[in-house]
Amino acid sequence: MQKKIAYLFPGQGSQAVGMLDSWTGDHDVRSTISDASHVLDRDLWTLMHSGPASELNRTDNTQPVLVAASVALLRAWQARGGPSPALAAGHSVGEYTALVASGALSMHDALRVVCARGNAMSTAVPPGTGGMAAVIGLDDETVKRLCASCAEHDVLAPANFNAPGQVVVAGHVAALERLAQSAREAGAKIVLTLPVSGPFHSTLMHPATKALGGALDTAQIHEPAFAVVQNSDLQQAHAAGIRDALVAQLVQPVRWTDTIRLFEQAGVTHVVEMGPGEVLTNLSARIAPGIRCLPTATPSLMEAAIEAVSS
Repeated sequence: MQKKIAYLFPGQGSQAVGMLDSWTGDHDVRSTISDASHVLDRDLWTLMHSGPASELNRTDNTQPVLVAASVALLRAWQARGGPSPALAAGHSVGEYTALVASGALSMHDALRVVCARGNAMSTAVPPGTGGMAAVIGLDDETVKRLCASCAEHDVLAPANFNAPGQVVVAGHVAALERLAQSAREAGAKIVLTLPVSGPFHSTLMHPATKALGGALDTAQIHEPAFAVVQNSDLQQAHAAGIRDALVAQLVQPVRWTDTIRLFEQAGVTHVVEMGPGEVLTNLSARIAPGIRCLPTATPSLMEAAIEAVSS
């Protein structure tokens, strides 16, 4: 069977203190993180290596760190002769890294934009006003109905369709509390409040769209060299529409389940997660068991992934 490869780039939740420690001696990784640190005037390597976790997990830090780390691993992959993909996608902020990989954005522009994005998202709603929760064990349609019935006068809606039986919802705190009770009564196995600073990918993020749009206006956007599937509408990214799609992504759900099913329909045989951790590897394996899912978070994992897609 001829192999067809897709790259995946993770979003918030994949960061961890020590995330690139196994790459300390790798020139491509260290030089990329050094370059990113210079662009942002922050010591990203120390933040990744030493934390503290409270600083690493701040949205305005997490987003540029994940872009820098994922680009660093991409460059290590390329230096080792890893093949280019037919398609790519990124989860939330990971979409920016997918666009960097495709040549649509430079790493420098992506870093500047996601810094503005992280700051805008962190301040879009007053602290304690909104949040997110993961609902485990209910199908998408049930979660949608529960959001509609529990919202009342508040905002409450699905934010991430991550995998069958795993939906993240976002909205006002009071609505999330009502949902937690109703979801358990409906048979949810777990309803877990997430440690995030706001109700991301919901209409409550509208105040952040102006700042993000302004930041994107300063970026040079090119036609992608390969297909990048957009989170918000599942369309292939094109230079003329990338800005609007990235702004729309702030207030619309990440359709990850549909993204991986689209890859499956396109004949993808292998997906390679370019980033720290294995979050997307595990989600994608649940969505499409017939696709081989390969992480690259350590040198040994990357070597195994290259062998799997090259042999």
